[in-house]
Amino acid sequence: MLRKLIFSTVLAIPLIPLGGCADPDRPGDELVDPDAPDLSRGDDFVALPRVVDRETAAARRTALAKAGAPVRTTNRIAADRDFYIGVRKSALADRYFMTAFLEQYFPGAVMGGAASSLGTRVISFKIQNGKLFVFDASDRHAATEVFDPEILVEAYPIVDNAYTRSIPLSDRYVFFDPAAGVAGFDFLRDAFGSAWSQVSFDRELAFNQKFERLADGVSFQQVFAGTADVPISDGQVEPDVFRAAGTLGISIRRYQEGAHYQEVALPDPEHYFRSDPKHVVGTPDPVQTAAHWDIHRGMRPIEWVISPEVKALDDTAEYADVELVAAVEQGIETWNQAFGFEVFRARLATADESFGQDDKNYIIFDPDPSVGFAFANWRTNPNTGEIRGASVYFGGAWVGRGGIEDDPPAGGRTPPQQPSRPAVRSLRWAGMYAAPLCVSWHDDRGVGHADDNTSYTAGEKLERSISDMIAHEIGHDLGLRHNFAGSLVEPTSSSVMDYTLFTTAVAMGGAVGSYDVDAVEYLYGLSPELPTQPFCTDEDVGVIPECQRFDTGADPFATTYQPDYEWIRDYFTRFGLPEQFLWALEAYGRPVYDFAANGDGAQAERGWELLMLDVGAPIAAATLADPGFIPSGADLVLRSTLTTAVNEPNPAIIEQVEDQLSLVLANVDGVRSARSRRTAVDLLKLRQNNRSYGKLLAARDVIAGELAGGAISADAALDARDLLARIDRATSPYYE
Repeated sequence: MLRKLIFSTVLAIPLIPLGGCADPDRPGDELVDPDAPDLSRGDDFVALPRVVDRETAAARRTALAKAGAPVRTTNRIAADRDFYIGVRKSALADRYFMTAFLEQYFPGAVMGGAASSLGTRVISFKIQNGKLFVFDASDRHAATEVFDPEILVEAYPIVDNAYTRSIPLSDRYVFFDPAAGVAGFDFLRDAFGSAWSQVSFDRELAFNQKFERLADGVSFQQVFAGTADVPISDGQVEPDVFRAAGTLGISIRRYQEGAHYQEVALPDPEHYFRSDPKHVVGTPDPVQTAAHWDIHRGMRPIEWVISPEVKALDDTAEYADVELVAAVEQGIETWNQAFGFEVFRARLATADESFGQDDKNYIIFDPDPSVGFAFANWRTNPNTGEIRGASVYFGGAWVGRGGIEDDPPAGGRTPPQQPSRPAVRSLRWAGMYAAPLCVSWHDDRGVGHADDNTSYTAGEKLERSISDMIAHEIGHDLGLRHNFAGSLVEPTSSSVMDYTLFTTAVAMGGAVGSYDVDAVEYLYGLSPELPTQPFCTDEDVGVIPECQRFDTGADPFATTYQPDYEWIRDYFTRFGLPEQFLWALEAYGRPVYDFAANGDGAQAERGWELLMLDVGAPIAAATLADPGFIPSGADLVLRSTLTTAVNEPNPAIIEQVEDQLSLVLANVDGVRSARSRRTAVDLLKLRQNNRSYGKLLAARDVIAGELAGGAISADAALDARDLLARIDRATSPYYE
């Protein structure tokens, strides 16, 4: 069989010596330690303690300090302790899971990608040319019986010296330094978006700490520091914008598949997240299935541990009326109701448990009140899509008490504030990188948007909203995608996987809906029937008019889209909101635009009628006579709307769009700005049809007549001449 060796790593040479490696056979370099491993146990992996000399330990501290990262000792072995890892030679060809989790990152913390799983590889080992090579041993890459490549993941130097040879039964093991691998680090920009760009990163320091033996393998931490080839920070905390440091949690555990796990084909529509793609010999295209856990009746409940920081905040006087830990537990264990038996069990994490450990499912809470998002990620078997573990992160803004009152806030809704959506970097190591399943932003939900939660105290509202957020993210970790049609099923939503308003989240309180029950029953083999409730997900937003986030009711146009649009439109036509706030018109008006642009005949007409209300040409005389009405604001709104409508044409209303452009160009109500009229010329030119061509020619005659009549001001005459020239250019010729 032809096998192809693919080297997918980048050589990174440590600049700081790793103690004991220079010439280990010299007597002065022998490492003597009373804690040498008992190799007679036959463990697959063992840790071989090593003593790091003072110079190397000092160099490490200096390098970390230079990177701006504090040297922490909590839950970690002492700074002068280090280790090699030994692998049993007879087990080298066996398969293992290797996972990496970015526990710490500086500068930037979670904005630099911390608290994220970088993924899972299936690996095996091989000794060759004095190195221990790590290969991807998954089943995903064999395209045919001929083309089945060996993919190199990492290469470690083998440690063979007087000390290792002096340990009884050491000939049964191969020892290596896991901090001296050649796999390169790099960074990916916008981990929560789609604009990815690679940043090279030269590792200058790496060492190991916190070795732990697991029931089926080992875990340890790798601390690293280095520099990038472009600036990777803003320089506010760390002056050297090229430097970074962090901690990876790495685990190597025996490969195994759940005894009851069955692959599930992706249904249409896809209610579930996809597994990693894999080649299947004899099929032309890669195959993906629905990712899920090995959940079955009679199982031992899957344990989730909750960050101690939640309990610490719970115990403060400010949260005396709130049970934060109980709220998080409710969000986790509510899924037991969907299954009809105990699937998850939650408890507080102990001091020696960390979210980087592969055998932990962790709720990570960051008390920083400036962090307004939450996200879920998981660790799956690349071969099968079986979920092996998961985590949920949420920032301090989710427990903020501002605006949450026993009764709805008085004074109505406040003016729009553009939300902050900072770019988030993600570390990539050995081909693995973070890929959050969902990123929920706290400030999207709003507070006090309706008055249907008056029966709850402020503390109860906070508890119930947190339970809802946790239940949503746990749903993703179960394999469920968003269902933005859940809100179409009254009275609240058929799905906790919807993006709901704050008041809806409070009303649901973390309880799963009827869709959620049916979705997990199908995915986990408890029912052969797919959910029948309304369903739509991320790629349907903007395509299906009623598939929107943060709406309510069986007729969301009437209950959410119209009130939201009229509210933001009135800020332009009644309060004079300037052009730089057009982002708010787009944000709050998007569902109405989607009805006009993507709806059927009746939906499009409904959307268009609302978009033209109080802004379409000609504006009613009574409206213009209202002293509180601002015509320039109406002109701004209509110009933005028509530009959107031409770029997203719907045959059901396109003639009405062209009519509006003609009326604006002719300035039939006397309030259209020269800029709007010029825009109308450009948009009619874009239409490229006889109807729009005729409207341009007709408007030219009207404008030329006004100019010849001499009854307009000097400035208006100049604008008219410019319009005539613009029309001539657009129509000579008209068709491109």
